[in-house]
Amino acid sequence: MRKFLSYSIIYSITIIQALSQTNEDENFNRAFMHIYMYTASEDINKALRAADSLHRTAVNDVQEIRSLMLISDMHHRQANRDSAIHYAIKAEKIADRTANYSWQARICGVLSTQHRETGLSSAGKQYIKKGLEIIERVDNPEFVNQFKGQCFQELGFYALEEKDYTEAITYFVQAEPFFTKLADSVVRHVALAQNDERLGLCYLGLEAIDSAAFYYKRALAHESRASEADTPVKGFIYDGLGQIYLAQERYEQADSCFQRALAIAEASDFPNLKMRVYKDLAQYYRLTGDNEGYQRYNEKYLKEAENDIAKHKKYADNMFANVQRQVLEIASANKAIGAGAVAGVALAGLGIGIYIRKQRKDRQRYRDIINKLRRERMLALADGRMAEAEAPADRDRDPMPESTKQELLKKLERFESSQQFTDRNISIAVLAGKMKTNTKYLSYIINNYRNKDFNSYINELRINYIISKMGADSRYLHYKISYLAEECGFATHSQFTTVFRNITGLSPSTFMAYHKREQGIKDPAYIN
Repeated sequence: MRKFLSYSIIYSITIIQALSQTNEDENFNRAFMHIYMYTASEDINKALRAADSLHRTAVNDVQEIRSLMLISDMHHRQANRDSAIHYAIKAEKIADRTANYSWQARICGVLSTQHRETGLSSAGKQYIKKGLEIIERVDNPEFVNQFKGQCFQELGFYALEEKDYTEAITYFVQAEPFFTKLADSVVRHVALAQNDERLGLCYLGLEAIDSAAFYYKRALAHESRASEADTPVKGFIYDGLGQIYLAQERYEQADSCFQRALAIAEASDFPNLKMRVYKDLAQYYRLTGDNEGYQRYNEKYLKEAENDIAKHKKYADNMFANVQRQVLEIASANKAIGAGAVAGVALAGLGIGIYIRKQRKDRQRYRDIINKLRRERMLALADGRMAEAEAPADRDRDPMPESTKQELLKKLERFESSQQFTDRNISIAVLAGKMKTNTKYLSYIINNYRNKDFNSYINELRINYIISKMGADSRYLHYKISYLAEECGFATHSQFTTVFRNITGLSPSTFMAYHKREQGIKDPAYIN
């Protein structure tokens, strides 16, 4: 997978803005603020029930919009895409009916976030365009600045999805002046905190540690002024600071920050934050030599990632099913195609267009994987070994004699050819014992000559192995996923699926479908 795990600025600012409706009933405002700022940080399901209760007691259109967007936000925190979009669209209909342009613009921003996080970038960017058109009808300069800043931030999120950190930084820098123009308020500090947190993440991606530290620390200062509660934003900030301290080998400070982020992640039950913290804690424990801690949090990360993938797939499947149902309803009505039918056909076209683009991208990924494996096999045949990564430039700092290094590299090549990596119980300690060396030397060789940590190295060997088996023996294309997982050394179906997707960008079933198509193989029943 490699979406960026984020907490949307547009979502949080939309909700924060809803807190500042001073002309509304004071009891409603107080209940709204308590649910968003406090209850949701402690018990998200309780917050969802409270938001639903608030919606049932709404006495006017604005209160109904605000409570619906609060419900949408609670579902967004739980990564329930269907429900989050459903309630946002309900709010949008009320805003459209009442010509409430400021709320129409806000909701467009929220729907852009939802479609981006579901992988529907084209549809998401259309909502940004629509929001920028609507905002021109709003007379309030404060809100216009806020919304335009949010739109630049949202474009920064799109760049982050593509791991284009430089372009993302450009967008986040463009967003900042709009936020600094805002009056001194919770909205201003939340916007600036999240903007700085994203800039910190970008500089981490570019390995500019000092710049990342500057922005994360500034983000924490803004967020602390916005709220005393342990919000998900604070969780992301503490996790980022933990990554910085880890890169600086300041392990005690890294652990402290990760533990604060973990407490916030599990209290708020925000899936995106939990995935990121679990993944970074696994890395922390691996680097500090705590294999038990590494395995515990790596399993937590894989489980959370699997749940997130399932929710994304459910939403995409439901969207396509809804499009098909609308088309069938239009056909069965046997009426002249009016404006409503045209809209339905347009929606179907959009859904089909998105589906076709995704199919093309997946097919290209499949071909890239096959071509990469073919190149590696040709190199292996040409000089009797698998292609190696270049040796590190700073050889003078090698922790071992040259003769030891060369011996270990040869042993590593034999290990890669032996299929011992399919042993479910393989670990760096076990492998070091087999090679009659220590874990420090072996870790150095793998990190510097394979450019991976031990776990990523083993996982990639396993995935390449099972892909090669599919190419060499067509029966593997008809085996169940659970059998393939066991064959290459994974403990569970879900772990194999998540790792396969992380490495190839495709699910195992999608990859197998393309492989069958390329080879002209029909799809019989699965082999047990």
